[in-house]
Amino acid sequence: MMVFVTACGSSNSSSTSNTETDTDQGKSNKGGNKEKEITIGYIPWDEDVAVTFLWKELLEKKGYKVKAVQADVAPIFSGMAQGNVDLFLDVWMPSTHGSYMDKFGDDLEVLGTWYDQADNGLAVPDYLDVQSIEDLKNYKDKLKGKIIGIEPGAGLMGVSRKALPGYRLNDWALVGSSTPAMLAELDKAVSNKEPIVVTLWRPHWAFEKYNLRYLDDPKKLMNPNGAEELQAVSRKEFSADYPEVAKWLGEFTITSDQLAKLESEIKNSTIEAEGVKKWISKNRSVAKAWVE
Repeated sequence: MMVFVTACGSSNSSSTSNTETDTDQGKSNKGGNKEKEITIGYIPWDEDVAVTFLWKELLEKKGYKVKAVQADVAPIFSGMAQGNVDLFLDVWMPSTHGSYMDKFGDDLEVLGTWYDQADNGLAVPDYLDVQSIEDLKNYKDKLKGKIIGIEPGAGLMGVSRKALPGYRLNDWALVGSSTPAMLAELDKAVSNKEPIVVTLWRPHWAFEKYNLRYLDDPKKLMNPNGAEELQAVSRKEFSADYPEVAKWLGEFTITSDQLAKLESEIKNSTIEAEGVKKWISKNRSVAKAWVE
């Protein structure tokens, strides 16, 4: 858990000032005791931020105490396996986070799948004429031999590292940074109509804002198993400790349009909770049905 605490402490997310950093969890909450605090670990992927703070708001309205803590994906999985983190709501299966589930899955519970058409890839602005990952080698000078990535430990980065040799791009640099840093680089490049290729995933608001497209992946190395499912996963015994919450999360689904609008509300708000409340105010019947 020292690793988890360190990761949380180094976060520069806007939520840092709005969430506690104490990770003393994992105590038994038999009977669904609402006085005990539910800890949700999350990564700075927009859909994860959206569903994490959505459920934080929904559960707190139902009387639960909820803490959202940002960290890298590996410490979150480890924390759940040790019983110190209760939930992670953005597990991509079977490819992106498959290695983490292989390692920690025996100590976790899969509560449900809330989105089943997710994918990821290498994305470029539509004004760039390269069409395929296979063709990137012909654009090395223009792109400076760089692919702008996200957090080095992210599952998407692992998939990308495995894919590049398959296209003979071993001499390209996959630049690890952070999701906000990648998006800042993308925004700057698009504003100046400069060439750029980034690691990205859908659902994500950036595709509409920047008119992006994936590079064709003829060898299917980025999504070897096709579309991915986004799952809510918990520590072992969570469903026994919080049967009501486990039931809600197990039945939760959200459409692409709903998620995009929720992400947009959060992105345009000062803090996550503000954006979530604005979205709920416009979708009361939808939100109410999730916790019935």
